[in-house]
Amino acid sequence: MEPTPALAPPPGVHPLAPEPAPAPAPVAAAERIAALDVVRGLAMLGILMMNVVEFSWPFGAYENPAYAGGSEGLDLAAWFVQATLFDGKMRALFSMLFGAGLVLIDQRMVKSGRGGDAADLLLRRCLWLVPFGIVHRFVLQWSGDILYQYGLLALLAIPFRRLSGRALLVAGVVMLVASTGPELWKYRGEVELRSDAAQAAQLAAAHEPVGDALAAAQRQWSAMENFVPPKPEAVAAQVATMRKGYVDICHARWNFHHTFQSVLLYEIFFWDVLGMMLLGMGLMKVGFFAGSCTARTYRATLLAGGVAAIAVLGWAIAWQHAGFSRAAIGLDLVKNLGYPFTRALVALAWASLLILLLRAGRLRALTAALASVGRMAFSCYIVQTVCCTLWFFGYGFGHYGTQSRSELMLVVAAVSLIQIAFSVAWLRLFRFGPLEWAWRSLTYWRRQPLLRERS
Repeated sequence: MEPTPALAPPPGVHPLAPEPAPAPAPVAAAERIAALDVVRGLAMLGILMMNVVEFSWPFGAYENPAYAGGSEGLDLAAWFVQATLFDGKMRALFSMLFGAGLVLIDQRMVKSGRGGDAADLLLRRCLWLVPFGIVHRFVLQWSGDILYQYGLLALLAIPFRRLSGRALLVAGVVMLVASTGPELWKYRGEVELRSDAAQAAQLAAAHEPVGDALAAAQRQWSAMENFVPPKPEAVAAQVATMRKGYVDICHARWNFHHTFQSVLLYEIFFWDVLGMMLLGMGLMKVGFFAGSCTARTYRATLLAGGVAAIAVLGWAIAWQHAGFSRAAIGLDLVKNLGYPFTRALVALAWASLLILLLRAGRLRALTAALASVGRMAFSCYIVQTVCCTLWFFGYGFGHYGTQSRSELMLVVAAVSLIQIAFSVAWLRLFRFGPLEWAWRSLTYWRRQPLLRERS
């Protein structure tokens, strides 16, 4: 029998030419890193611990319990928990995980032989978040949207994705240190304001003329001193607005939305988000978020985060004794100078705790639920917004301004259960969450399969 002749190569292809690298595609479910999904799930559920206050009360109540929502008893206890373990920590974790994702995608592209296409893919991935963020903020009316920020600021992180882990960690710390500069400048201005206000008071007491500049400083300082408790009519007016219809709410928030996505983006979030992203990129490179560091490393990080949380609690108690006053500018400076670093440490302590549980095989039902939410973090983020705006805003059930800070924890629990149930049920049938599917299809510029393959 004669041997079967080899098939001739297609015209124009050299017989010894290497096979082309496979087209880039989203990571298969079997190749996902469990630690990343679990930690992302915690960040997704935990971020509502703070966001629920912004959904339900005027913005002044977000950090200051004396403004609205209650500052005694269970409400005060809820604020201590929020300030110590959640305020900014979940957002820091989200930012670091987003940076880790940039590195992970790049590494997988390089491994598949398509490293040269990685920048183009990552740029599309980030740029598509911008219109999603605009819709989230201006259409769904979530004033704390982070998609827009991530989409823009990640563009600046992408060029650094192939630096060493150590270099990325240093770059992230440098950005966080730089974020304290504006806080020092603000404190300098507040010290001058306080001095001018005191001088105006002395002149007035001596029945001497007070210049316009000093009089303006005195009024401004007085407003800071009297920020809490706010005038009841001021809070009532804001609450009444948020209990109106959709068009009225859009109109009332229009300028605030623009300020948040412009001035605040450049002054605050540029340093904060980009710094945390760079830290996340570095931590991914050294194996932290993959769960491959030593147990000793995670335990040490957990301890450092615990110390940072105790320091934050000490500051919170001191601010309570100061009457939650905005005029306590020294305390405010202490918080703001340490804020980037305590946030990062507590966030990484949360991650370390979950990774240690995952590696030990403990609380599997919890870690499995968190992993499902983590795989659908984009969709769950929007689910949070839809649930909370419908519950609190006037075009929904209109509960804005009716629930105290401790009562809001029940809302957090209910919405968290909705997200878990939604994620677990959806992933039984589909490969991605609905928005994850849309985002991936746009990023890879081809429709991705959505249904799970039947075994």
